[in-house]
Amino acid sequence: MKHDPRSPAFGRNAVNTEIDKAYKQLLTNMKFVLRRARKISLSADIWTKRGMTESKLGMTARLYDPHSKIMRRMTLACRTFPPPHTAARLFKLTMDILAEWDIAPSKISAIVTDNGSNMVAAFKAFVDSNGSDSHNKSDEDKEGVTVTSDDTEEANVVEEVDEYMQFGEQCDREFDGRIKRHSCTIHRLQTAIRVFEKDETLKPIIRKARVIVKTFRMSTVATGELIKATNLTLIADVSTRWNSTLLFLKRLDLVQDSVKEIMTRHLKIPGLTPGEWVTDKLSADKEATIHRVHFYINGLVRHLECIRDALSKLDFSSSDLDNPFDQVILAMESELSRVLGYVINERDPKFDAVYIASTFLHKKLRLTLPHRVASLTSRWLALKSSDWYEQNIPDILPEPADPNVTSKFNTDDDLDFFVAARLEVAPHNSPFDLEIQTYISLPASTEDITDDNPELFWIQNAGKFPLLSRVAFDILAIPAASSAPERVFSIGSAATMGKGNRLAGHNLERKILSLRNTEYLPDLDD
Repeated sequence: MKHDPRSPAFGRNAVNTEIDKAYKQLLTNMKFVLRRARKISLSADIWTKRGMTESKLGMTARLYDPHSKIMRRMTLACRTFPPPHTAARLFKLTMDILAEWDIAPSKISAIVTDNGSNMVAAFKAFVDSNGSDSHNKSDEDKEGVTVTSDDTEEANVVEEVDEYMQFGEQCDREFDGRIKRHSCTIHRLQTAIRVFEKDETLKPIIRKARVIVKTFRMSTVATGELIKATNLTLIADVSTRWNSTLLFLKRLDLVQDSVKEIMTRHLKIPGLTPGEWVTDKLSADKEATIHRVHFYINGLVRHLECIRDALSKLDFSSSDLDNPFDQVILAMESELSRVLGYVINERDPKFDAVYIASTFLHKKLRLTLPHRVASLTSRWLALKSSDWYEQNIPDILPEPADPNVTSKFNTDDDLDFFVAARLEVAPHNSPFDLEIQTYISLPASTEDITDDNPELFWIQNAGKFPLLSRVAFDILAIPAASSAPERVFSIGSAATMGKGNRLAGHNLERKILSLRNTEYLPDLDD
């Protein structure tokens, strides 16, 4: 709507009418794109407004648009979600949102949910079966700089990991056989990495480092001198921030010389001894991320093995230290196997083949897979293509699966489904198999790099691989993490500050969807 400056200004009612028209057109355009998609992947997370006045369920989507031949993303909801926040109510609200967008359940390839500390707290009522209110962390908690005591932090870590695994099992049962649910890879990784904080040797060092950072941040003099010397400040360790401990220790190590010099002049706190100084690809939503998971987790396991071998050759006695890392590395390897074994180990009972398959669909990273695994993945992709596109899947979801009974509707990418591919040993000459063979025979190019977005390759070669590219687009559209809804909540947080603090309900959702989906209103005047 363009306003002629020579005409009187629009009144409030006229503006609201035009906004409603634009919003309805936005929803119509988005539904039109959703109808064209063969498969749609979703991400969901929960956010609580400042003051705990309202909770929201955020939902985003990634999909391939065969008409425009591009990967698309959109925000579907930032919906009021009153407590109690149970897995059953989450599923119901998810179904309501899909119905509003006219999305058939058979179109959903997967839904990625955040199983970090916030989501575990939000769904604690389901685990405890007591219907308690949400304990979701507010934005003030996330942005705070208060350092949690070590005893409390350790207890929180243990409780978080235990509740995280419990909630994951509960959600798997609730969604089983109806919508394929993936856990947020980043949050699972965090539970494994934070094991090192519980090590008795490293705990005192981390405690000292936290005191130093906290004291620095409370001193304007010390902080001012540090900025003058390094143009950097120290980073607070916030338990709800991803990689928080790593980031705050890395920054402290980077500016250690200036910190030690400033501490001797201004701060009367114990510093770290010389022996105590120790030395976001998966969260993108504009490009594919799931293909990196298997490669990165395998790389992390190999990295830990290399570190352990290198440390075994060092003489720590010269520094009056025992090797403080050996047990930590063993514990991290064990925890990685426990929470992420389903990604890298095809013998894991909860193995999910979609991660290996997505790696196979990256022209460079596929070469990192053993020949046996690559061959099985080829057969799995053929089965998945038949399952997704050649069978009639009902649009009405069945009831939740009995945890004691195997679901007949289960088309999950699990161990049994991968075993089915293993059993397909006879040679095949179907069009899909011929495309697989052609893809495998493609030579590696020096221009191929591991950071390439594989979606671009399949868009450029869709004509050459019409069947395989169809599966590739829909698998690569699945996000590795539930970070997209977090970006939705950042807009919601900014929109409810200051004079917008009473913005809520449908009006808040309308504003967020309008801001996040502007590409679907190309003719809208600025």
